[in-house]
Amino acid sequence: MGENLVIHSAPNLRDVGGQVTRDGRKVRTGLAFRAGVLDRLDEQDQRRLHDVGVRLVCDLRTSTERSEQPDRLADGTPYLVLDVQRGGGHGADIAALFTSPDQAKALRSPRAAENFILEVYRSFITTQEAHEAYADLLRALAKPGTLFHCTAGKDRTGWAAALLLTLLGVDRETVMADYLASNAHLEAIAVGLYDLAAQHGIDRELVRPLLEVRESYLNAAFDQVEATYGDISGYVRHGLGLTEIDLQALRDLYLH
Repeated sequence: MGENLVIHSAPNLRDVGGQVTRDGRKVRTGLAFRAGVLDRLDEQDQRRLHDVGVRLVCDLRTSTERSEQPDRLADGTPYLVLDVQRGGGHGADIAALFTSPDQAKALRSPRAAENFILEVYRSFITTQEAHEAYADLLRALAKPGTLFHCTAGKDRTGWAAALLLTLLGVDRETVMADYLASNAHLEAIAVGLYDLAAQHGIDRELVRPLLEVRESYLNAAFDQVEATYGDISGYVRHGLGLTEIDLQALRDLYLH
């Protein structure tokens, strides 16, 4: 499982590497990183990111998220916008659900909230803007030092990490464990968001599915891959438009 990099102002910051693949190779560390929002980095934190090897930041968030919480990066840090939900589709403004009782009421129940997130994960596989964002991210990841993030670093980022590890040959159980680790990394932030929801009269159990990662969420994305493309190979080739050269570049960089 990826090493947690302790920068308190960067939630859910982790090295993506460290896992063993099915054929016994290992995913190199120090090459790819995942995180939540980077809007609170001070100069010391910015230096720390550079010191651990970050050379490119890929932002998977929407324009609204980027304007409300802009990344604070060291001057000259290459920055690439890869908006997974550029079209403003389902779940593009999840944050509004915590502050708008009318919108939260539309979710009706914890089960409805869970179904809402399941549909978000399916959209990662079915929408053109997600195809473009994840394809460009995988191409960026073929060079060392890429950090990718969204707001919490658990859903859009979670699928990105799961996809990369799967393409490198890491088994599903290990990929799932790495994905579920976000729950522990984000526990303190979740407490604050529960309090925020309560202040707006929104029941804690209604928002819990929005603040957690669950096996069912990641499985929804993988199931959609199979339903639409047959397997992960069909998805990356026909959905994302990646070539064998693209995939080999990832394997050459990350596996040893």
